Amino acid sequence: MATVVKRGTKARPRFYGQYRDANGVRRTRLLRGATSAEQARIMAAAIDRNVMQGKLGIEEPAPEEQVRSTITVQELSERFLREYAPPDIKDIDNYRLEARSVHKVRILPAVGSQAAASVRMSTVERLRDAELTKRSRASAVQTLAALSKLYVWGNKVGLISCPNPVQGCERPRSTSSIDYLSREEVGKLLAYSEDHAPDIYPMIATAVYCGLRKGELYGLRWSDVSLEASRIDVMRSYRSLPKSGKPRHVPMHPELVRVLRQWRSCCPVTDAGLVFPIDNGRGQRMGDETDMRALANVLDAAGCHVPKKPWHALRHTFASHAVMSGTPLYDVQQLLGHSKPMMTQHYAHLAPAHLASAVARLSFTSPVDADIASIDEERRKRATKT
Repeated sequence: MATVVKRGTKARPRFYGQYRDANGVRRTRLLRGATSAEQARIMAAAIDRNVMQGKLGIEEPAPEEQVRSTITVQELSERFLREYAPPDIKDIDNYRLEARSVHKVRILPAVGSQAAASVRMSTVERLRDAELTKRSRASAVQTLAALSKLYVWGNKVGLISCPNPVQGCERPRSTSSIDYLSREEVGKLLAYSEDHAPDIYPMIATAVYCGLRKGELYGLRWSDVSLEASRIDVMRSYRSLPKSGKPRHVPMHPELVRVLRQWRSCCPVTDAGLVFPIDNGRGQRMGDETDMRALANVLDAAGCHVPKKPWHALRHTFASHAVMSGTPLYDVQQLLGHSKPMMTQHYAHLAPAHLASAVARLSFTSPVDADIASIDEERRKRATKT
């Protein structure tokens, strides 16, 4: 009768089956795929049935099955980052860059060396809890989503054949908060940057007055700016299309027209005609995701609070103050370039006056009968007068 022997560690147990084959030869074989004592006992019972039928105790898996059962999470990740390319992603290089960061920093240190088939929900729960402790709810949600996508893709292309350990794991709710500058802070920021940070003042003013994303600011060219028509054509985010996949047209505030007209006369010249190039010591170039241009320091020096994502907070600032000034949410959606209305709904609570006026228009009183006259009665009155 086959017996089970447990080896390895508590975190990575390894179970072996000891038995005598049909020829009476004593053998010890690794019970591949067994992650618990119960699973090992079931596999040991299968060994006994095989021996009774004159078969090998444990049949050797096919080469493809062997690969599916032994491929590690890191090996699966490397294949995913090379091969995953769905048609709905407009910038696959940027997507892979972001995915590689999540895999490298959060997923692989925790489970990279494990066989993908051996990762269990309990392991994923520990990974989730670690992200909640070290980073944030949003980080935990993003990490679990990335790991789940890795398993879905791996099963789809046949690299693995195992359950998705993320499925069924309780995910924290991602809390979405809008961090924006108050009207007073915006005034301080614009005044301070104009006097003390003239090299980024036009970029700050454009973010505040137009709500452009950082990538759209860095990708902006003078050919996209019409000072005469007071309009910015948002054609790019860095070197690719905007996040929505579509260009949009944003009208400029008169103050911003003044700022950009003055900036154009002294803006460093680049081959691409960039509006906000960066000097890297060897010449002018386009900024990238890591280039913050010391905005946090400028905010602090201006006496403003420093948001976690300073440039994106300026986009929130534009949208928030537009809503509070009475701009309809649909118009804000178009100005921000949101592809779905639900994305703009985050700002809805900032329009209490607009909602109050909508409620005030309700009326449940009945019309006064004396004020209602039929058409025939009006005709008789006119006939009498004539």
